[in-house]
Amino acid sequence: MILKTAPVDARPQLSRSAVIDRAFTIADAEGLAAVTIRRLAQELGVTPMALYWHFKNKDELFDAIGDDVIGRIELSADTAARWDERLRVIVTNLVTVLRAHPSLANLAATRIVASEHGLELTEQTLSLLRSAGFSVAEAANLAHQALHTAIMLCSAEPGLELGVVDTDAALAAKRARLASLPADRYPHVIEASDDLIDCDDEEFYYSAGIDLFIAGVRGMHQLRVSGD
Repeated sequence: MILKTAPVDARPQLSRSAVIDRAFTIADAEGLAAVTIRRLAQELGVTPMALYWHFKNKDELFDAIGDDVIGRIELSADTAARWDERLRVIVTNLVTVLRAHPSLANLAATRIVASEHGLELTEQTLSLLRSAGFSVAEAANLAHQALHTAIMLCSAEPGLELGVVDTDAALAAKRARLASLPADRYPHVIEASDDLIDCDDEEFYYSAGIDLFIAGVRGMHQLRVSGD
C-alpha cells in the first residue's frame, strides 16, 4: 500500500514581525503613505487576507509599526547619573531611532501613550523630570517638548525645507539666488549661503538641537532652584 503524504505548502510563511519589517523597508524608501495592506501583500507574496490574520485593519498595523519604532529606543539605564544626563540619553536615543526612520516619526508620536513601549518611555521621562523638582504639568509639557524636538530634528534633511526634496538643479538655483543678493544688505546670508541651503555637518545639526533642548530644561530647573 502506498501512503499518501500531505502536500507541502509552498507559500511563504508569514509572521507578524515579517510584515512589520517589510513595512519599515517601504516607509524608509517611499514614505508612510506607500505602506498599505495591498502593497505589503504584494511585497510578501501573499494575499491581502493573509495579513488580516495578524492585523484586523490598517490602524492596527500602524499601531504595531509605531510600537516597534518606540521599542527600538533605549532607555537610560544609568540610575547613578544626574537627571539631566539621563534625560539627554533618552532624547539622544530617541533622535537616533527617528533619524533612521524619519517617515515614521509622526506615527510613533501618536502611539506614545497607546503602546507598552511608549508608556515605559513616558514613565521614565516623567520620573526624571519629577525627581528634578518639576511639577506634574511641567514634567508632562517637557516630555512633550522632548518628543517634538526629536521629531522636528528628524522630519527633514538638515538645510532643506520640510516636505521638500530638492534636486541638484533646485539647490543650485537657491545658491544662485542667495549669491545675487546685495552684499551690503545681506553680508552674513551670503557668507552662510552654502550651509543655509545644504547643511554638510549633520552631526552638529543633531547634537546642537539636543544641546539646546537640554540647556533649556536645565535653565528652567535652575530658575526653580533659585526661586526666581
